[in-house]
Amino acid sequence: MQHQEGRFQGINKTPLYFQSWTALNPKGLVIVIHGYGEHSGRYQNVVDTLVPEGYAVWALDHRGHGKSEGKRCYVDRFTDFLKDLEIFEKKAREAHRELPVHLIGHSMGSLVANHYVASRQKQDYRSLTLSGTGAAPGPAIPGAVILLSRLLSAVVPKLSLPSGVDPAFISHDRQVVDAYVSDPLVENKVTARLASEMMRSLPGMITAAQRLKIPTMMQIGEEDESFHPDSWDRLFSAIAVDDKVFKKYPGCRHEVYNEIKNAVPLTDLRDWINQHN
Repeated sequence: MQHQEGRFQGINKTPLYFQSWTALNPKGLVIVIHGYGEHSGRYQNVVDTLVPEGYAVWALDHRGHGKSEGKRCYVDRFTDFLKDLEIFEKKAREAHRELPVHLIGHSMGSLVANHYVASRQKQDYRSLTLSGTGAAPGPAIPGAVILLSRLLSAVVPKLSLPSGVDPAFISHDRQVVDAYVSDPLVENKVTARLASEMMRSLPGMITAAQRLKIPTMMQIGEEDESFHPDSWDRLFSAIAVDDKVFKKYPGCRHEVYNEIKNAVPLTDLRDWINQHN
């Protein structure tokens, strides 16, 4: 495995961090899109699953996240994430010309991935995987934060608010939760603008799903409270392709790849990508 780190220029000339892990003679390119408040370095389980299968795995840190520049957990518009991803995808494709491309989006990253693919004139991807996803906020997201973000976004958009989310929502694995809490690159606050933009993008998940033209898999922990359970089936039903799969995992919370029972989700991910490569 070859590991690479680097930076590229996102929109508004913002320096963004990325890293990649590449198998010898890779057979496919997988782009990982991380969630709110976290970063690309938290996907080692995905890397360790896919690189031995012969893939190059590329992941960026969103603006205001991880090792990328920008105000922490802030974005002018949600579409800024999509524009950054477009630049990043081009860079990854240039490094691996002719390889089939797969996208994995987790949590907020699933919003980015879904909206991004739906916006492409040519959806030149072999598969899309949406992990920890949905189309409406779940019980883990405090209503007060949602309300405050809507009220404050236009007035003080860069104001940081406590996320109010219990870190234990990500996994039953205490080591994973402890590492998440102590990780200096993980943020536990959110700006009014980013929170507002995420909430505004949620209803559009249904419309975006209706524009998908590529094989799509959803992976959800049955105990995931970040998105409302009622929205899972609505989102899956809206996906406008026949080749789609919805995997629900008992005993799993938000991060199915980082759960105690992560063997099945990771195997499902590996098999899904292999079948569509």
